[in-house]
Amino acid sequence: MSGASIPYHLRQNKAIDRYAFMELLSKIDKFCNICEYSYIGFGGHSLEDFKYIHSYFGISKMISIEEDEEVYKRQQFNQPHNCINCFRKTSSDFINDFQRTDGTIIWLDYTKPSDLRKQIEEFQTIINKLIPLDVIKITLNAHAASYLQAPPGAKSDEIQKSRLEELRRRLGDIFPFAEVTTDMMTQKRLPEALCLVLKFAANLATQGIPDVYFQPITSFSYSDGQEMLTVTGIILEQEQETNFFDRTHIKEWGLSNTNWGKPQKINVPNLTVKERLYIDALLPNSDADIIQSKLGFSFDKNDKNSLEMLNTYVLFYRQSPFFSRILI
Repeated sequence: MSGASIPYHLRQNKAIDRYAFMELLSKIDKFCNICEYSYIGFGGHSLEDFKYIHSYFGISKMISIEEDEEVYKRQQFNQPHNCINCFRKTSSDFINDFQRTDGTIIWLDYTKPSDLRKQIEEFQTIINKLIPLDVIKITLNAHAASYLQAPPGAKSDEIQKSRLEELRRRLGDIFPFAEVTTDMMTQKRLPEALCLVLKFAANLATQGIPDVYFQPITSFSYSDGQEMLTVTGIILEQEQETNFFDRTHIKEWGLSNTNWGKPQKINVPNLTVKERLYIDALLPNSDADIIQSKLGFSFDKNDKNSLEMLNTYVLFYRQSPFFSRILI
């Protein structure tokens, strides 16, 4: 169910998103005991996320959902720990049958833009099945061309208008007409629009539950092939909010986004080992423009784009993975 066409070791931006998720859970762990939670996700053939979460927190109640038979077979072969229960099910079947018994962390790692309405509805359903202090992460395809390919010679305003109409058609009554606008129908801003869709859907899902709401904590967009949006939040009671943020210090964390603001873009440059060691030695007490001038070269033909990539690395350098060849 999750994207499997690009190997994990080539998806550095998704890896940063994953490490940021680990860091977020470690902050939530200051408020509630994460090791006692259940983790549910779309493990893919390698169950990579499950390995990380078990290693970091010792969670031993883990469920992977997979509908593809061949991927499911690979999961059974690659299963890194015997505490992971792999189910061959669609996400909708699993969510419809789901009965919460423990504190829950669930990652809905979707990839298909054609199933957007169903994905949003599943997000709403799981919100209604969880209780305060449960954690939900959702990933959606935010690649603008996946929703409507730009025809040759078409004007940008015509393309954006057509994309907005297509998004409205797909979402129907869960489309937030008042917030999502035509100028958001670009490759750069579509993640922002989908974030507002999730906000609208979460508010609808908790409308009938007094004093309970979905609190966003992080939102990122990244591309390792196609643009993706990922939002993580927690179910809270109104009376828990102040104590939760006081104890976790999430609002002081540089990667947090607690008010449905514009998603933070993850787009780090592809660094050599020498480049990374040089840049890391200048951090955390150097700005990107200073580092850029000391390097003496750019990571993109466009100087502005190069500086943006370097700024992103400065923000995410602690979460950036090291990829290397090893002998096993």
